[in-house]
Amino acid sequence: MGKTMKTLGAVLALMVVWIGCSDSPTEYVAEEFTVSQIARQPGYAWFLQEKDSYQPDPALVAQIQAKLGTLDSCYLFVNPSCSCNGTQKHFPHFVRCMELAGFSSSKIAIISMRTASTKHAHMARFHVQRLPTFFLVLSGGGTRTIEPPDDPNARIEELIVQALNGQ
Repeated sequence: MGKTMKTLGAVLALMVVWIGCSDSPTEYVAEEFTVSQIARQPGYAWFLQEKDSYQPDPALVAQIQAKLGTLDSCYLFVNPSCSCNGTQKHFPHFVRCMELAGFSSSKIAIISMRTASTKHAHMARFHVQRLPTFFLVLSGGGTRTIEPPDDPNARIEELIVQALNGQ
Protein backbone atom coordinates (compact mmCIF):
# COMPACT_ATOMS: atom_id res chain seq x y z
CA MET A 1 0.00 0.00 0.00
CA GLY A 2 2.82 2.42 0.93
CA LYS A 3 4.66 1.78 -2.35
CA THR A 4 1.44 2.24 -4.35
CA MET A 5 0.78 5.61 -2.64
CA LYS A 6 4.34 6.77 -3.35
CA THR A 7 4.01 5.76 -6.99
CA LEU A 8 0.62 7.46 -7.29
CA GLY A 9 2.04 10.60 -5.63
CA ALA A 10 4.99 10.65 -8.03
CA VAL A 11 2.70 10.23 -11.05
CA LEU A 12 0.45 13.09 -9.84
CA ALA A 13 3.47 15.33 -9.26
CA LEU A 14 4.75 14.64 -12.78
CA MET A 15 1.33 15.38 -14.24
CA VAL A 16 1.16 18.74 -12.42
CA VAL A 17 4.62 19.69 -13.70
CA TRP A 18 3.79 18.52 -17.23
CA ILE A 19 0.50 20.46 -17.34
CA GLY A 20 2.13 23.57 -15.84
CA CYS A 21 4.98 23.57 -18.39
CA SER A 22 3.01 24.12 -21.55
CA ASP A 23 4.98 25.02 -24.67
CA SER A 24 2.27 27.27 -26.08
CA PRO A 25 3.14 30.93 -25.44
CA THR A 26 0.45 33.33 -24.39
CA GLU A 27 -0.52 35.46 -27.36
CA TYR A 28 -0.30 39.21 -26.75
CA VAL A 29 -3.47 41.14 -27.51
CA ALA A 30 -3.51 44.93 -27.68
CA GLU A 31 -4.88 46.84 -24.73
CA GLU A 32 -7.34 49.72 -25.05
CA PHE A 33 -7.23 52.81 -22.87
CA THR A 34 -8.93 56.17 -22.50
CA VAL A 35 -7.03 59.45 -22.58
CA SER A 36 -7.33 59.73 -18.80
CA GLN A 37 -5.91 56.21 -18.30
CA ILE A 38 -3.00 56.31 -20.73
CA ALA A 39 -0.46 58.33 -18.70
CA ARG A 40 -0.68 55.78 -15.87
CA GLN A 41 0.23 52.88 -18.16
CA PRO A 42 3.74 51.43 -18.42
CA GLY A 43 5.63 53.04 -21.27
CA TYR A 44 3.52 56.21 -21.42
CA ALA A 45 5.08 58.35 -18.66
CA TRP A 46 6.10 60.91 -21.29
CA PHE A 47 2.57 61.40 -22.65
CA LEU A 48 1.14 64.19 -20.46
CA GLN A 49 4.21 66.41 -20.60
CA GLU A 50 4.40 66.15 -24.38
CA LYS A 51 0.64 66.69 -24.79
CA ASP A 52 0.41 69.65 -22.45
CA SER A 53 3.48 71.42 -23.84
CA TYR A 54 2.28 71.34 -27.46
CA GLN A 55 1.00 74.62 -28.92
CA PRO A 56 -0.92 73.89 -32.13
CA ASP A 57 -1.78 76.50 -34.74
CA PRO A 58 -4.98 78.19 -33.45
CA ALA A 59 -6.33 78.72 -36.98
CA LEU A 60 -6.07 75.00 -37.73
CA VAL A 61 -7.63 74.10 -34.36
CA ALA A 62 -10.53 76.37 -35.32
CA GLN A 63 -10.89 74.46 -38.60
CA ILE A 64 -10.95 71.18 -36.66
CA GLN A 65 -13.56 72.62 -34.30
CA ALA A 66 -15.72 73.64 -37.27
CA LYS A 67 -15.72 70.01 -38.50
CA LEU A 68 -16.44 68.32 -35.14
CA GLY A 69 -20.10 67.84 -36.07
CA THR A 70 -18.98 65.35 -38.71
CA LEU A 71 -16.80 63.35 -36.31
CA ASP A 72 -18.09 60.52 -34.11
CA SER A 73 -14.94 59.01 -32.55
CA CYS A 74 -11.19 58.49 -32.90
CA TYR A 75 -9.11 55.32 -32.56
CA LEU A 76 -5.38 55.82 -32.05
CA PHE A 77 -3.17 52.76 -32.59
CA VAL A 78 0.25 53.33 -31.00
CA ASN A 79 3.35 51.56 -29.70
CA PRO A 80 4.54 52.96 -26.35
CA SER A 81 8.10 51.75 -26.74
CA CYS A 82 8.57 53.40 -30.12
CA SER A 83 10.74 56.50 -29.86
CA CYS A 84 9.65 57.62 -33.33
CA ASN A 85 8.14 61.05 -33.84
CA GLY A 86 4.80 59.55 -34.80
CA THR A 87 4.30 58.07 -31.36
CA GLN A 88 6.32 60.39 -29.12
CA LYS A 89 5.15 63.63 -30.77
CA HIS A 90 2.19 63.28 -33.13
CA PHE A 91 0.13 61.00 -30.87
CA PRO A 92 0.07 63.34 -27.83
CA HIS A 93 -0.18 66.36 -30.15
CA PHE A 94 -3.24 64.80 -31.82
CA VAL A 95 -4.94 64.45 -28.43
CA ARG A 96 -4.02 68.06 -27.53
CA CYS A 97 -5.48 69.40 -30.80
CA MET A 98 -8.70 67.49 -30.32
CA GLU A 99 -9.05 68.66 -26.71
CA LEU A 100 -8.47 72.30 -27.68
CA ALA A 101 -11.02 71.95 -30.48
CA GLY A 102 -13.59 70.79 -27.92
CA PHE A 103 -13.78 67.13 -28.91
CA SER A 104 -14.65 64.93 -25.94
CA SER A 105 -11.72 62.81 -24.78
CA SER A 106 -14.27 60.09 -23.95
CA LYS A 107 -14.63 59.59 -27.72
CA ILE A 108 -10.91 58.86 -28.15
CA ALA A 109 -9.76 55.25 -27.77
CA ILE A 110 -6.04 54.53 -27.51
CA ILE A 111 -5.02 51.03 -28.55
CA SER A 112 -1.57 50.12 -27.26
CA MET A 113 0.16 47.62 -29.54
CA ARG A 114 3.60 46.03 -29.83
CA THR A 115 3.56 45.85 -33.63
CA ALA A 116 1.16 46.70 -36.43
CA SER A 117 0.19 43.03 -36.64
CA THR A 118 -0.76 42.74 -32.95
CA LYS A 119 -4.28 41.41 -32.54
CA HIS A 120 -6.82 43.94 -31.28
CA ALA A 121 -10.54 44.17 -30.63
CA HIS A 122 -11.18 46.28 -33.75
CA MET A 123 -9.55 44.04 -36.38
CA ALA A 124 -12.77 43.62 -38.34
CA ARG A 125 -13.12 47.39 -38.65
CA PHE A 126 -9.58 48.81 -38.87
CA HIS A 127 -6.58 47.49 -40.77
CA VAL A 128 -3.40 48.79 -39.17
CA GLN A 129 -0.40 48.73 -41.52
CA ARG A 130 2.01 50.78 -39.43
CA LEU A 131 2.22 52.43 -36.04
CA PRO A 132 1.07 54.92 -35.18
CA THR A 133 -2.15 55.09 -37.18
CA PHE A 134 -5.15 57.23 -36.27
CA PHE A 135 -8.66 56.43 -37.49
CA LEU A 136 -11.29 59.17 -37.48
CA VAL A 137 -14.79 57.71 -37.59
CA LEU A 138 -17.27 60.08 -39.17
CA SER A 139 -20.87 60.47 -38.01
CA GLY A 140 -22.13 58.99 -41.28
CA GLY A 141 -20.05 55.85 -40.76
CA GLY A 142 -17.11 56.67 -43.01
CA THR A 143 -13.53 56.56 -41.80
CA ARG A 144 -10.52 58.77 -42.40
CA THR A 145 -7.00 57.50 -41.73
CA ILE A 146 -3.94 59.42 -40.60
CA GLU A 147 -0.51 57.76 -40.68
CA PRO A 148 1.75 60.44 -39.21
CA PRO A 149 5.17 60.75 -40.84
CA ASP A 150 8.33 60.36 -38.79
CA ASP A 151 9.05 64.02 -39.48
CA PRO A 152 9.31 66.10 -36.28
CA ASN A 153 8.34 69.23 -38.24
CA ALA A 154 5.05 67.81 -39.50
CA ARG A 155 2.08 69.49 -37.85
CA ILE A 156 -0.54 66.96 -36.81
CA GLU A 157 -3.27 69.61 -36.88
CA GLU A 158 -2.66 70.01 -40.63
CA LEU A 159 -3.08 66.26 -41.09
CA ILE A 160 -6.29 66.27 -39.01
CA VAL A 161 -7.77 69.11 -41.10
CA GLN A 162 -6.82 67.31 -44.33
CA ALA A 163 -8.41 64.08 -43.10
CA LEU A 164 -11.61 65.82 -42.00
CA ASN A 165 -11.79 67.54 -45.37
CA GLY A 166 -11.43 64.17 -47.12
CA GLN A 167 -8.02 64.94 -48.60
